[in-house]
Amino acid sequence: MFNGNKVIDADGHVMEPNELYDQYLDPKFKPELDELKKIASTRASKYFFGYFHQLNTGRPLGIAALDKPLTRTGRKPHGERPDIRGGFDPHVRIKDMDREGIDIAVLFATVVSSFCALDNVDFEVAMIRAYHRWLADYCAAYPNRLKGVAIVPMRAPERAADEIRRVANEPWCVGIYLSAHMEDKLLDHPAFHPIWNACVETDLPACFHGGTARPPYGMGTFEMGNNLFIQHSATNPFEVMRGIASLVGGGVLDIFPKLRVAFLEAGVGWLPFWMERLDEHYELMPEYVPFLHRKPSDVIRSENFFISCDPDEETLPYVIETVGAEHILYASDYPHFDGRFPDTVSLTAGRKEFAPGVAKKILQENPARLYTRLK
Repeated sequence: MFNGNKVIDADGHVMEPNELYDQYLDPKFKPELDELKKIASTRASKYFFGYFHQLNTGRPLGIAALDKPLTRTGRKPHGERPDIRGGFDPHVRIKDMDREGIDIAVLFATVVSSFCALDNVDFEVAMIRAYHRWLADYCAAYPNRLKGVAIVPMRAPERAADEIRRVANEPWCVGIYLSAHMEDKLLDHPAFHPIWNACVETDLPACFHGGTARPPYGMGTFEMGNNLFIQHSATNPFEVMRGIASLVGGGVLDIFPKLRVAFLEAGVGWLPFWMERLDEHYELMPEYVPFLHRKPSDVIRSENFFISCDPDEETLPYVIETVGAEHILYASDYPHFDGRFPDTVSLTAGRKEFAPGVAKKILQENPARLYTRLK
């Protein structure tokens, strides 16, 4: 609770350990799993198959060539570094939730979406289902406080729709984790219609969440000169901006008026600028958006559009004034290194400049409207 308001974390994370697949994967895929372990690079860790983290992001700006490999300092200038065990131990997580004042956490994977890089879609689905089994056990420790967002194979939309209908029967599942593009297709592509249909049928929201330096590589991954400072700053916002433009411009929220969508972990301070620019181009070139029949800003201000903010964005009051408080979600990003633990709740909603009722919308009402299965 925060100042009497129930707190729903719209975007927390688990840190799925590689070892979960040894226990939860369908045994017939063991040969594929063994091969994946073999080709994992030396950068593999307890939490990430190194196979998905082979990009060179180690060039410091202003230096043409390194004398020795760059090592990140691991600095944590804001807040504390959370106990990483909370990502895979629900008992540790609950203690940290209590410390922050979080009543319910909605949990996203950290790396499972990268299984779209596997050669075999059948293996991808098997790995996803293994993750779902593990996540079900994780959430079952505190079933009223821990809920999950399911992964689906976007590159095979019909199979993704089947998976949505399957996980809709799971008590832990409150949403569907999707990327803002898949392979050569943006969110406007008609190939994704089975996914939107399945989300509407099951009353599960489509939640678009990016990642840095891993498949499906977000916009800006390969254009930043191998520098993580720029890449980590830009990739998520760039990818979400493209995702919103393609989803809105493709008329998806008019074709599927009951579809609820959320864009996560990209900040929100840029949204008023993006709305204004999209409105301008809607007027300049309507022939390029034939299924869009209202201004993009009107779509973004519609009741089924949500976006998460970073806890300490100074522009948040302006965004609320211009976009509307009813679209903003609180998100902790726990237990990732760039979160603001243990102050994410107070930083987000403890603003003196907020009008009465704004904090309650961000902390409780908006995430409850997005994730309608929460009790």
